[in-house]
Amino acid sequence: MRVLFALLVVANLALAAYALFVPDKPSPDAGLLDSQLNADKIRIVPPRPAVVPSRQRACIEWGAFSAAELPAARDAIGALDLGTRVSAVEVQAIAGWWVYVPPLKNKAEVDRKIAELSEQGVDEYFAVETGGEMRNAISLGIFKSEEAANKYLQTLRDKGVRSAEVGLREHRVTQTAFLVRSPDPATSARMAELTTRFPGSELKAKDCPG
Repeated sequence: MRVLFALLVVANLALAAYALFVPDKPSPDAGLLDSQLNADKIRIVPPRPAVVPSRQRACIEWGAFSAAELPAARDAIGALDLGTRVSAVEVQAIAGWWVYVPPLKNKAEVDRKIAELSEQGVDEYFAVETGGEMRNAISLGIFKSEEAANKYLQTLRDKGVRSAEVGLREHRVTQTAFLVRSPDPATSARMAELTTRFPGSELKAKDCPG
């Protein structure tokens, strides 16, 4: 026990001697102080801004609509009060159905029928002038689904148009869709409800352009 006590005393004495006779090492704080004393010589270099990759915002596309359907669709989405978040875009679509007046005998009959349609409040029409069995027919609207075509046919019936029919006519057309930027859940739900009012329309998730 005494030997252990003696060893501890010797160790403490050696440590004290080292502290007294060995020169002090420069303190890290002293270097910091020296730097502060020369603060006028320090040039601060601003950090470079981090490069953040651009991130596309989500959009919802609702459509597509023929010229005949477009006014009602525009009114419906306008009622959502989305402001500048919504814009109309042209899209390519495959339309398989049309509402039309069957081919008439000649151009004179076509002109008379168009005048009659105008008096009945029909503003969208196109006279088929190309050759073939549909020459001198009058197209009143092109649609993606039979249901949408039949719905528009009923609209024409309500205006007094009795000569129009629904038929198959598949071809590529340019139609209009509505693009909504950064839709929240409530807006998405209200747009989903619109598809039930416009047969043949659908919602698509897309990256916002630009």
